[in-house]
Amino acid sequence: MRFGFLAALLSLSLFPAQVASAAVYDCALEQLGANMGWVPPNVVVAHDEAAGSAKVNDGIILAVVGQPIDAKVETDNAKRTTLSWNVLTKDDSQQGVRMMYRLTIVKADLSARIKVLPGGYGNNFDAGGACKRVAD
Repeated sequence: MRFGFLAALLSLSLFPAQVASAAVYDCALEQLGANMGWVPPNVVVAHDEAAGSAKVNDGIILAVVGQPIDAKVETDNAKRTTLSWNVLTKDDSQQGVRMMYRLTIVKADLSARIKVLPGGYGNNFDAGGACKRVAD
């Protein structure tokens, strides 16, 4: 658990210069139910509201991709920001799987919810938690 947090936090330096003006959030998440490893314990988000863009990073992204990835800003209003992104990985039988992530941050209290859907499978993974704004 600590490795994911440290890796994500250290990855702040890997965010490109163009998101230097972005708000950076560190979100701690706790998966509901059995832990299958697809919900990261921490997600770091760099959200540039002016540009309508975001980058995300966590221990899973670092392990699979090696660097932060772009996230789509699905919703950004007075109440919440919702981001989505995909990570292409492999299942236990080495078949390619698209893991689809959707993270919502509530602006009033910085609470967070994440849902992870493995493409082609009927199950999903949910987690809740809280974010801290660590940079502007």
